[in-house]
Amino acid sequence: MVSGAQKTRDSAGAGKGAERSRTAVGAYLVFTAFLSGAVVMVIELLGSRVIGPPFGVSLFVWTSLITVALVSLALGYWFGGKLADRRSSCGFLFAIILLAGAFVLSIPFMKGVVIGKAVYLGLRAGSLASSALLFGPPLFLLGMVSPYTVKLYMREGMGVGRTVGWLYAVSTFGSVTGTVLTGFLLIPNLGVNNIIYLSAFVLFGVSAAYWAFFTRKPLAVAFMALPAAFFFIPEELPSVTRPDGTSVSVVMSKDSPYGQIKVVDYSYGETRYREFLLENIIQGAIDVPTGLPISKYTYYAEQLAMTYGPGSERALVIGLGSGILPKRFGQYGISTDVVEIDREVIETAEQYFSFEPEKHRIFVQDGRYFLKSPGEDYDIIFLDAFSGDTPPSHLVSVESFGLMKKRLSDGGVLLINFIGESRTGSHDVPSMLQSTLKRVFSHVDVYASSGYFSDTPQVVNLLFAAYDGERELAGGFVPENAFPPFVEDLQGLYSRRISLEGSGLLFTDDYNPIDFYDLKTRERFRESMISSTDSAVFIH
Repeated sequence: MVSGAQKTRDSAGAGKGAERSRTAVGAYLVFTAFLSGAVVMVIELLGSRVIGPPFGVSLFVWTSLITVALVSLALGYWFGGKLADRRSSCGFLFAIILLAGAFVLSIPFMKGVVIGKAVYLGLRAGSLASSALLFGPPLFLLGMVSPYTVKLYMREGMGVGRTVGWLYAVSTFGSVTGTVLTGFLLIPNLGVNNIIYLSAFVLFGVSAAYWAFFTRKPLAVAFMALPAAFFFIPEELPSVTRPDGTSVSVVMSKDSPYGQIKVVDYSYGETRYREFLLENIIQGAIDVPTGLPISKYTYYAEQLAMTYGPGSERALVIGLGSGILPKRFGQYGISTDVVEIDREVIETAEQYFSFEPEKHRIFVQDGRYFLKSPGEDYDIIFLDAFSGDTPPSHLVSVESFGLMKKRLSDGGVLLINFIGESRTGSHDVPSMLQSTLKRVFSHVDVYASSGYFSDTPQVVNLLFAAYDGERELAGGFVPENAFPPFVEDLQGLYSRRISLEGSGLLFTDDYNPIDFYDLKTRERFRESMISSTDSAVFIH
């Protein structure tokens, strides 16, 4: 017979075991809340990298992403709370997390189809639809985790307010951790798709670990093999052949802290062109056999530099792009310094566009920061730090132009390449830019690419030349080694000096609404790039 004392000890032991089990489950729920919060922010940040290349990274893209995230999470909180009251079990919670991982895992495979269809809705509706279809389901499911963990974590004697506050604090701290890791570590080192696979692996893993350790189902760990397998599958770069026989190949694609960089080759017979793309916006292009630029604005800048700054010895280029202009300046004996915020841009220009870093002083930093630092003066400053979607407002202000003027030598000239519209479109922002420059410089001349005089709306390059003092301009200079099909256009540049109406609005550090006023032009620019680029290239 078992004595009463023995029964009491057994009962106490069983009670302690149950208590330890509840404590372990509670700790695991806290850990789950942390990881779920981290993955939520990873998805939100990666959203701009998934839909950014085709739709841009402008205001309406971020609006779409934030809207979808907030709506999805709100619905998840509401539905998760209702479901937790009906089916309050850990097994059901981790099934939800596993399903969220499956949706996350599907993003790289779904994005081509989703974006390919959504792009025809326009940039605003298309970005919203893409965000909703790709990120809405996993964020909705992850939104259910918070109310579920609160319901399951509640203990006797522990107040609701304390429980909710503790778990939401843990989830938020997880979001902070996910944000920091994604922005500072994961994107520069893993790339977007691998981060998505890692996120899916985390969600699969947290579910599998629960079933393996708390329900004694070790085979559940096999779930983790699915997302893990994709880390070892090499990613193929897209290549297509157009109906006319032109071969289009992405020869390099990588994610940097500042955007997606691609190098695309176009081949037809003996003709071979190469483009440098940042977020699918062309930053430079060359004819591969000759190495000559096939971006007209590069020649425009070269022409104006030689016209407004004859005999120049030192130049500063803010925004390297494909590295063509410093090389072109070098043929005139001009020593050129380069300021480029993205080290990956420099490496790409060197590897694929024959840029020679050893021939230049290169400063890997923000242009405004460089200008504020003491340094040498320059005869020419060329500002081309525009990606096409988001004009850098801190470089386009009275104060910034004042810093540039201080770094110009006597008789120096500031040249700016800017995206505008033809004469039938809006000139609000170019006029504001001209007025802002005139607050700092006594003279501002504006030149346009040939498409400016078209009767149909077009996106064109506008070149600004800002300088002080009167000077004789010997117009007519055309580089001897220019791309032959461009020579006639280059000869006509000096006849395309245009007049813009003055604007009462100036861009300053305190008030700079350039993003707002330039939104439609940038949107049209993005649409023109999409319409002229093969879908396999801009969706990749």
